Parts: sequence; structure tokens; C-alpha cells
Amino acid sequence: MNEDISLKGPLEKTMPEEERNLFGALEEKIGYLLTKYQELIKEKDRLAAEVDSERDKRVRLEKRMELLSQDRESVKTRIDQLLHRLRSVDL
Repeated sequence: MNEDISLKGPLEKTMPEEERNLFGALEEKIGYLLTKYQELIKEKDRLAAEVDSERDKRVRLEKRMELLSQDRESVKTRIDQLLHRLRSVDL
């Protein structure tokens, strides 16, 4: 798709100078836009990979939080059991 289409040749010789300049400017702008488009595609791909990485990181952190929450509940239950045993001791 990066083929250069040039107006060089017999057609160019019959065109007035002003039209040749306009076509030249148009070719330059199209070339610039294609370059920018390819840069944006690369940036989009890079950002998509970064988003995937962050998503994976978030999932891992959510799992870790869930495990920590379960550990917290387990510790709370054990403390409650110990307190209950202490209350039941006749002082």
C-alpha cells in the first residue's frame, strides 16, 4: 500500500506548472498522513498491550485482596473463639 504514484511522464508535461505544484503538495500531504497513520497504529498497539498488562495486574491484585480478606476473617474468627474460651473460664 506504500506504492508511490507519480505523475512524472507525458501527463506531467501537459499540465500547467500550478497544477503540478498542487499535485506535488497533495502527494507530500498524503505521504505525511500515511506516515502519521502508521505511527498511530503502532502507538495504538503499544497502548493496547499496556492496557492488557495493567488489566492482568489488576486481576492479580484483586485475587490477592480476596485472599487477604479471607485471612483476615480467619484471624477474626480465631480471636473470637479465644475470647469466648477466656470468658468461659471461671475466675
